[in-house]
Amino acid sequence: MHVLTVVRATAFSFALVAMVALSSVSGGATESVVPATTPPGVTLVEVTRELQTSSDQLLWVRFGSEDGATLLLSQNDAPDVSNCMDACAVEFPPLRATRDAVPFGDWSLVSRIDGPPQWAYRSHPLYTWSAEEEPGEVATNVGLVETDGLKTAGRLVEAGSLLPPPGWEVARVGLMRSASVPVGIEAAVVPSAQAVVLTDFLGQTLYTFDGDARDDGQACTDEGCELRWLPVATPALARDVGDFTVVGRADGSRQWAYRSSPLYRFSGDVLPGDVHGRAVDARWSVALLTDNFRPEGVAVATLQGYGDVLTLNGRTLYMGSAFEKYWGGRNLRDSFKVAYFRGKRLGGNACVAEECLQDWHPFRASVGARSQGFWEVITRGDGTPQWAYKGFALYTYAGDAAAGQNRGQATYTLIDPGGRDVSLERVAMLANIGNAGGGAGVYWHIAKP
Repeated sequence: MHVLTVVRATAFSFALVAMVALSSVSGGATESVVPATTPPGVTLVEVTRELQTSSDQLLWVRFGSEDGATLLLSQNDAPDVSNCMDACAVEFPPLRATRDAVPFGDWSLVSRIDGPPQWAYRSHPLYTWSAEEEPGEVATNVGLVETDGLKTAGRLVEAGSLLPPPGWEVARVGLMRSASVPVGIEAAVVPSAQAVVLTDFLGQTLYTFDGDARDDGQACTDEGCELRWLPVATPALARDVGDFTVVGRADGSRQWAYRSSPLYRFSGDVLPGDVHGRAVDARWSVALLTDNFRPEGVAVATLQGYGDVLTLNGRTLYMGSAFEKYWGGRNLRDSFKVAYFRGKRLGGNACVAEECLQDWHPFRASVGARSQGFWEVITRGDGTPQWAYKGFALYTYAGDAAAGQNRGQATYTLIDPGGRDVSLERVAMLANIGNAGGGAGVYWHIAKP
């Protein structure tokens, strides 16, 4: 019997990388070490369900391999031990780490006698599956089966076509399961924060104040501050739980604090996922748990009328998607989401002609860059690497002359084949990806986090 052991962080390195920092997303006054949400080569993918008359429904977030393939875990494995060897490892290749990889937080390393170590999440060794032909197909099918009562738009991937075999399941992001938390406080992947953050039971982002809750005068010095920052109150009989403590306030009330930092909501956050308080005051910070990877120069900015968008050195980033049937318009909240598999099928083909490339400049990745988090490195037809976010290749627009402009928003590239074979092939490719019978082309829109 093969015995595969887990490699864990030393006391020093674990303390360093597992430290939960409460620092500003926008680079506030306090800079602290925040562990990464995933190691290099491990991606995050939103599993969605396409609906007939509304935007895609987000079901859950899963882990993926470097190219977004579904990651699985085996119920036959003991904690931190892999029992999948020989023929099993051929059908279910282990998710390999580099030999110099270091374990951190919820991520550990399982030593293997057949090669480099294997990544494990929450003590579960992770695998891909050789039967999966399209990255994410298995996870998508699982999501479709779980929500079978909902009507779907016309899909190219049908529920039940490929599901994990008995004893295997999709590796999903299981936030806060290994930590003690009080009732009413949770955690979520918040794209606008580009991080995993603490939230309340409604999904509202939580913030911390760099000060003492007992001294309200220090927390709020400008007019209306008390109406903007709302303390996260504790129940009357609440007691300390893990890293969460009950602290008293100057007015006699009590609120939750995390690692001695009092927690607040921001009244300007209307819906779950809003992070409008991130740049209001340098003393107030988003309560970060882990930090999602993003390429150098990438940030989240707010465009009037469009909300949060991804930028590269201040310039708006865009993605192109194949024409498809879409109900409800393209300027509604969350209406910029397009199924991950459609972006993967399109790859770098949204813009390939020289004329197109004069307007749309690919967000190039450096040689040797690795996929991580929601960001993937894809290879364009000319062999150059390009960054993709949530499955879709990203571009800047030549018509944006200054930071904050979005002149490329809601523009269309129409395909007129004119009897040319190459153009006809492109029309067929785009029509197949978009599943649209009325025409073919590329719709360009801002990249939402």
